[in-house]
Amino acid sequence: MIKIAGYLLLGLFLCTTVLGQNPASKGGQNLSDQQLLLIYQQAESSGLTETDITNLLQKKGLSSSEITSVKRRLSQLQNSQSKSFGRGSIKDTSEFGRDTSWITLVPGPKKNSPYYGFDFFSTPGQSFLPDFRIATPKNYVLGADDELFVTVTGQNETALQEKITPEGNYPLPHAGMVNLMGLTVEQATLRIRDKLKIAYPGISSGKTQVFVSVGNTRSNNIYIIGEAIKPGRVVVSSLASFFTVLYLSGGPSENGSLRKIELIRNNKVIETVDFYTFLQRGLIDKNIRLEDQDMIRFPVYDKRVNLSGEVKRPSIYELQERETLLDLIAYGGGWADDAYRSGAKITEMGAKERKVKDILAEDFNNYLPKNGDSIYFGKILSRFENRVILNGAVNRPGTFELTKGLTLKQLIQKADGLREDVFLNRGYINRINHEGDRELIPFDLNRLMAGQGPDILLFREDSVSVLAKDSLKDIPSLSISGSVRSPGSFSYRPGMKLEDLIAMAGGFTINAANHRVEVNRLKKNRADTLANQLVDLMVINVDTALQNSALQFELQPMDYVVVPQLLNYRLLGNIKIRGEILYPGDYTLERRDESVQDLLNRAGGISPFGSFNNLQVYRNGLRVGTNIFSETGHTNEKFLLLPDDSIFVPKNESFVQVNGAVFNQQIVSYDSPRFLYYISAAGGVKENGRLKRAYIQYSNGINKKISHFLFFRIYPKVLPGSKIIVPEKLPSDKSMIGLGEISAFTGIFTALVALISVLKL
Repeated sequence: MIKIAGYLLLGLFLCTTVLGQNPASKGGQNLSDQQLLLIYQQAESSGLTETDITNLLQKKGLSSSEITSVKRRLSQLQNSQSKSFGRGSIKDTSEFGRDTSWITLVPGPKKNSPYYGFDFFSTPGQSFLPDFRIATPKNYVLGADDELFVTVTGQNETALQEKITPEGNYPLPHAGMVNLMGLTVEQATLRIRDKLKIAYPGISSGKTQVFVSVGNTRSNNIYIIGEAIKPGRVVVSSLASFFTVLYLSGGPSENGSLRKIELIRNNKVIETVDFYTFLQRGLIDKNIRLEDQDMIRFPVYDKRVNLSGEVKRPSIYELQERETLLDLIAYGGGWADDAYRSGAKITEMGAKERKVKDILAEDFNNYLPKNGDSIYFGKILSRFENRVILNGAVNRPGTFELTKGLTLKQLIQKADGLREDVFLNRGYINRINHEGDRELIPFDLNRLMAGQGPDILLFREDSVSVLAKDSLKDIPSLSISGSVRSPGSFSYRPGMKLEDLIAMAGGFTINAANHRVEVNRLKKNRADTLANQLVDLMVINVDTALQNSALQFELQPMDYVVVPQLLNYRLLGNIKIRGEILYPGDYTLERRDESVQDLLNRAGGISPFGSFNNLQVYRNGLRVGTNIFSETGHTNEKFLLLPDDSIFVPKNESFVQVNGAVFNQQIVSYDSPRFLYYISAAGGVKENGRLKRAYIQYSNGINKKISHFLFFRIYPKVLPGSKIIVPEKLPSDKSMIGLGEISAFTGIFTALVALISVLKL
């Protein structure tokens, strides 16, 4: 039957899907016992197995530990079902509770094993447990603790439900004990019917029928030993098969064998199983019945061989003593499509070193590989044994079969003959001769096709080239650029006119100066002296309708045509104007000599809050230093604009900003044009400040620094909106004045004193 764990897991999957929860974060822990019961009842009609549901939940995001937690919780509910859910809320699941082999951590995906067949035991969620919903097989052998349902119906009616005692007896009312140990269900039915004839005479006449079925089956303790992944004891239903226990064992360990798995009963090996029979053909050639206290042993392998290269299933295979290389190839699924099948490369393990063997195909059925051998099948060569290639001016170029005695003329006939543009005077054959040298064999197609010369016998891998006329000469071209829709290069054809080329280029654009189309033509100067002029320039007026007329200009190869743009039919560009302006926006330049003043007038002029003196102009992202307006607002200079320039008119602010190496960087109200007034207002210059390097930055982008005359400093005038910057001293500025500088200053001072004395006289 489909197990309750499967129902619960399916319910959890459906619940998390419907409620929009993340199963990876919930793990079913938020569901109450009543919800689990409801999910189980709704899931009973599903046909999915527990394995299918486990795989779905793993894809949904549940971890192995979370799925295991749900299973264990279900087991606890099973033990307390009579108290929690009441009678009849869950069907009889005693067999499910008895088979505790599933209450283990759900395995996660394992890495692929290099050994053939080991991955069969690595699929998460697989168990190969028997289906408890089907009828018990008639060949099922009864034993102690098996529960039998005996139903008597017809002339007499009764129903019995008892377990077989440890001695093998089954109690029958009014008939005594009947021993059923070791009997099949079919045999037990006959024995019970005979025993009940005494109490129910109607059985003999056929008026009463007896039916026997198995309820809860017994459990078997099976021991796994040897080279197994999970050796130890497992408790399984008596319906569980030999392969069920194999899967529960986790398969063989790295040194374990799959070819001779032993079933041991009463200290005797009663069966030896070759698991390759099942893996290769899906056959279970022996009906192996398990009994309590049986042992399954994985022995150590005897022979393993590595099969690689061009086979369908490369892997490491375990071989039995008399299996040959041909058997190994069959285990590997046979050769791949491009495998070299005439021989195999075998690497053997010698006493001290490895050695290589070449085995021919005729010996595959006789060669017995040794333990540790590596067998490799290579690819066939990429070359062809019967190929010739024909390309060029034929109707069907390509690859052809080299038949016996095939000649060049026959090959051309196979290709449906020559094309109209074939060059008949010459062709050639590329050939690699018997010595391995490359050679070129020319031929004359005129003589060959007319039968006037000898035909040429072809050899393997010959490449025949039949030339076309166009392949031996340059294809002339023409070029056109400028104000056409699709400028570029075009193939030249005799008789082409200028109008034809313009039409091929998509025609004129709207701004084309079609009355000044230039044709640049190379001069055919055959003189051996170096010429100065190489190109003739012709200017032609072309009708926009490209009408046919007698005055059409005929082109020649290599002509270069330029269609210029109309001189004045284009936009000059846009100017952005923002800030304290009456109509800010993006304005198109009207004239080539349009200035800032002109554009301000077009934008309605500066608002009452704008500052003429502080107007800012930006070009290519950089601020331009301007002095367009004087202090009184009159124009000082005419600043011409370029496309993409930007104008910003700031507000009229009567403040001065002091930054840099001062004690208190701040913004000061404009009260004086004196430079030192604002330095004093900022607390003065710090010790690391250098006042003589200070400068002022006006709001219109112009900078002025302090100038010097002898020992005197001339400070620039401060205007509203200015910024004063006092830089810090550099390390090079801290050096002391030398004796030379002191002597120079003393000499200058002495000269000044003498000059003043002379002037007084």
